[in-house]
Amino acid sequence: MTDSADKTIRLNLGCGNKLVDGYVGVDRYPCAAAKVLCDLNRPLPFRDNTVDAFLLDNVVEHVADIPALMMEIARSGRRGAIVTIVTPHFTSLSSWKDPTHVHHLSFFSFDHFEKTSVSHYVGSGLRVASRRLSFGGGLLGLIGRMLFALSSEAYEKKYCFMFRASTLYFELEVLRD
Repeated sequence: MTDSADKTIRLNLGCGNKLVDGYVGVDRYPCAAAKVLCDLNRPLPFRDNTVDAFLLDNVVEHVADIPALMMEIARSGRRGAIVTIVTPHFTSLSSWKDPTHVHHLSFFSFDHFEKTSVSHYVGSGLRVASRRLSFGGGLLGLIGRMLFALSSEAYEKKYCFMFRASTLYFELEVLRD
């Protein structure tokens, strides 16, 4: 890939068959959407400081070493690059019914990448810019949303398995010196 400052590079990592307009599909397996073949469990084949945006739509839960992937994203991303991550919440049936899922993530999972005390093994260079959690419908979903709105921490510690969530949405930002 080029490192030209005038070319915008946006990657759909683990694209599968999902074509996303304006994004280059990257996947381990040959498929219609994949323009670049790459195993996300290995170093990304992109130069330092070249990528403007990353999309990981229902992918990160399949990656064996999330910290290694996040270090690769921080390395190859330009300052301010946005990393959009969509993944099932750990209480969602979707998190558990797919036998290829190796991680079950929480609302706070990506906070780890901001902690200097653990940067020696998870890397650094990313911050959580925004996040949200979705719930199903009906009365139980409404109660879950209300409990979560009162305290996201209390929701995950005490109530999440009674009032299950559905999907996590994160936007991380690549930081550069």
